[in-house]
Amino acid sequence: MPCILHFANMDKTGICKTLTSFVTVIVLSVSCIEQFTPDLKDGYLQQLLVVEGQITNEIGPFKVRLTNSVSVYSDPNILNKDHPVYGADVQIYDDKGNTFDLYEGENGWYETENKQLKGIIGNTYTLNFATSDGKQYESSPVRMLNTPDIESIHFDEIQRTHFDEKEPYDENWLNILVDCKRPVDENIYLRWEFEETWMFVMPLYISVDHGTGPGASPASMETIDIDDKKKTCWVTEPSREILVESPVAYQGNRVRNFVLQTIGPSSDRLNIKYSMLVKQFGISREFYSLFKKLREANKESGGIYSKMPGQVFGNITCCNSGEKALGYFFASAVKTRRVFIDRFEHDVSKGSAYGSCGWTTDPSGVEKVYLYGIYEDENGIDQKVWSTNYCTDCRKRGANVKPDFWED
Repeated sequence: MPCILHFANMDKTGICKTLTSFVTVIVLSVSCIEQFTPDLKDGYLQQLLVVEGQITNEIGPFKVRLTNSVSVYSDPNILNKDHPVYGADVQIYDDKGNTFDLYEGENGWYETENKQLKGIIGNTYTLNFATSDGKQYESSPVRMLNTPDIESIHFDEIQRTHFDEKEPYDENWLNILVDCKRPVDENIYLRWEFEETWMFVMPLYISVDHGTGPGASPASMETIDIDDKKKTCWVTEPSREILVESPVAYQGNRVRNFVLQTIGPSSDRLNIKYSMLVKQFGISREFYSLFKKLREANKESGGIYSKMPGQVFGNITCCNSGEKALGYFFASAVKTRRVFIDRFEHDVSKGSAYGSCGWTTDPSGVEKVYLYGIYEDENGIDQKVWSTNYCTDCRKRGANVKPDFWED
């Protein structure tokens, strides 16, 4: 409720005193707001080792990645970069007496020299490594569990209500879902990863305005056709969500209609043809709990009533110091299945990643507006229509070679 000052029946001195008191209250109120820096535990401030490793019954090689975390108070430019660990001595050994040496690759990745290695269901695997500063780490022993077959990957169209200037409207979205068979072992939980691949086509042309921008005479406009080899591409992206589920939550322990991905009209994934390759893993109860914690930590938005995001420690232990390590090493059988979705199989609106590419202004204009792309002039010389050729070359976003698995 707004504050109202009432000055009736007051002389000038009284009014001045009242105003002075009112302003003083405001100043004091504002001055009570101080910067707050939380007193975080040491783990949030120090550098910690991060381990990512898994082996499956698919053809290898076995791979492990070692990186370092950074303090939450680090420069944003540092936070957004990888911090690989170099010079580590890495091995994986099993319960049958086999030891597999991993050799250093790029960006913190270590992998076996034998590219044909694959894990064996029922065997137990342990990761062991030493960093260049002499610290020795080891994972808990992990038995490779089987996973049930994927019964089907299917999709379902749903409606979501949105508000535009307070007016509600409905949009069609597409849920991509998985069904799987009942696990033989009731102690097996499920985890999924996927890769999305979709075909996209560039605009047929872009219009370059050699005048002073929108509204110039038609004579100043030039239509630039896009080369055929730069027009059609495929882009592939991995899943970013942590997807786990407990079969015991379903009737007969058979997972049904678990949502892997939801695609809306703002994306161009569904414009022509879309494909998803799904990988399903069998994991233990301990790993199910670990991945659930990781998912919750990643999804916290930081709202006023949200839980503070915390560090989630996995199954990696430092053997010769009290330091902890983030991440995990696990082993699992994997089952895969691919689905294709054609543009005629749904009613989701077609999005565009090139909505701003239809009208451009070249640098000769009096006023410089945003400029898009690079095109070849009549002499075959590249002419810059901004600092990137995103709008005239699909290869800036994907590959113009059709994937081997792609269905026409």
